[in-house]
Amino acid sequence: MKAAVFYGEKDIRVEDVEDPTPSEGEVLLSPRYCGICGTDLDAWNRGMYALGVVIGHEFSAEVVEVGPDVTEWKKGDRVVANSIIPCKKCGFCRKGKYSLCDDLYMPGITVNGGLAELVVLPSDCLVSIPESVTLQEAALTEPLSVVLHGFNLINFEPGQTALVLGAGTIGLFAAQAALVNGASIVAVSEINAFRRQLAGKLGAHHVIDPMKSNISFVFEEMAGQSPDCVIECTGAASAASETFSLVRKGGTVLVLGISEDPVEADFMTGVLNELTFQFSYCGHSEFPEALNLIAHNMVDARNLITKEITLDAILEGFRELMNPDSNNVKILVKI
Repeated sequence: MKAAVFYGEKDIRVEDVEDPTPSEGEVLLSPRYCGICGTDLDAWNRGMYALGVVIGHEFSAEVVEVGPDVTEWKKGDRVVANSIIPCKKCGFCRKGKYSLCDDLYMPGITVNGGLAELVVLPSDCLVSIPESVTLQEAALTEPLSVVLHGFNLINFEPGQTALVLGAGTIGLFAAQAALVNGASIVAVSEINAFRRQLAGKLGAHHVIDPMKSNISFVFEEMAGQSPDCVIECTGAASAASETFSLVRKGGTVLVLGISEDPVEADFMTGVLNELTFQFSYCGHSEFPEALNLIAHNMVDARNLITKEITLDAILEGFRELMNPDSNNVKILVKI
């Protein structure tokens, strides 16, 4: 079978590998669509995935075959695979904090993922796709679950205001999640014109070009005060550092973007303003909720998909997403 295999920094190869076979408790899947994630781009630039792993952790699939003791799935079932496989035995798992599992496996990062014609995964990491959700939309379940996990960690109340930094996939889902949670005002700051336009189309009340406008001034002029919640989705150290001065006194900063570089933290402002910082990693239990929101048209996943490519064109997709002027948000690989 064909698969996109990670060999290190700037080295991903589409090559023929041996077909996997399901054992007890496992299911053989045929991935249909797989998104290229910002984390994949970081791995491409920094070489941080397991060497030799088949990449791809945002994917929808159909069941091809089940292991000898698997009864909950059958051939043809449409599913998404959870992006983390926790041990369910450690102290964190026993408390339901699966993203903090001490013995965590991650499809497409530490074990083989969905950028392949076939993949084998545990049967209990699969979630059924509702009939009204397309396989393309379902491939975005994972990034939406990341956002929902973050919101589940904070106390975001109806009527509060939100400022989202970055309008990539995570940021655009964060803006929509804030609206679903009853935000009275949602503003999105983004340097890319196409993504700003898309943020407005998806419901943001105001979009800000941080290269031309002062974010704090624009938001305060619109809302009358600084935002109750700032949601950092860029993964840029400079943006993360700026959150201290953007959020109102007593406000909350939800950090969803992962900065590989050190972030300068203004603890003086944090202490004097009694700020709450909530860091959030992955999603797990939120997968069914994410699919339900897409199924009931409460969150728009379709308009985040800006391009489809073939598995053989994977490197083209990586290069295009690395271009800051690209008019792409989510590129899906059709397998």
